[in-house]
Amino acid sequence: MQAFWHWIRRDDHFPRHAKLLGAAAFALGLACAVMPRTGVLRLEPIAVVCGTVCLWAGLSALGYGVFVLLAMDLILSPAFWRSLTHLAAPGSLADSAGAYFDLVGVIAMSVALVRQALVRSSGDKAAAPTQDSDPTPN
Repeated sequence: MQAFWHWIRRDDHFPRHAKLLGAAAFALGLACAVMPRTGVLRLEPIAVVCGTVCLWAGLSALGYGVFVLLAMDLILSPAFWRSLTHLAAPGSLADSAGAYFDLVGVIAMSVALVRQALVRSSGDKAAAPTQDSDPTPN
């Protein structure tokens, strides 16, 4: 636990709130994996928001883990598919809306991952040294 707090307090180019939100999203994703019938509909929207903020802030390693964990929670959850296809109990508009929010949120997280990859690749190209166009030796 001490290593976790050291990682949060460490001064680097990632903001502390992004680290905390990423850790919260990962913990909520694990809780959703343990309770697939209710956790996905109740806790996953909070985890999706926290994970998306974490990814937009630039934490890619934790963001990839959160994205994979939440996507697997959605794929394996019977409650998600039941709410997504409107086979849930009548009058469960909140469950259906939560399922669609989770789906859109995971898509937003994948867009954030692609954005990070593009930003990283453009940064690598800018940092690479330029070569002469005439490769002939003297």
